[in-house]
Amino acid sequence: MKLKIHTSLVMLVVTLSLAACSEKSFPESEIYTLYSSNYPTDVGRSGVATFDLASTPELNQEICQETADLYQADFEKRKRENGWSAITKMRHWCEKGRFKK
Repeated sequence: MKLKIHTSLVMLVVTLSLAACSEKSFPESEIYTLYSSNYPTDVGRSGVATFDLASTPELNQEICQETADLYQADFEKRKRENGWSAITKMRHWCEKGRFKK
């Protein structure tokens, strides 16, 4: 049951992430981008998704942060289940604006 719920949540996040990727022209102040560290080196960052479809910047930020939290929880779960080393790290976070290297 837990696996089914977890899988459903991950699928929802992926769907929202894909739906939120867009080239619409919104002001940078209304857009949030989800990033992740470059696992396993934790050097640099990768853009995961851009959130610019919500009606307010606050909602874009909230959806981005919830997605980052779900991705992080999923990584930590896989780390425990697979017995990965404690030094294995990955981080997910949101920043205002479109993807920047």
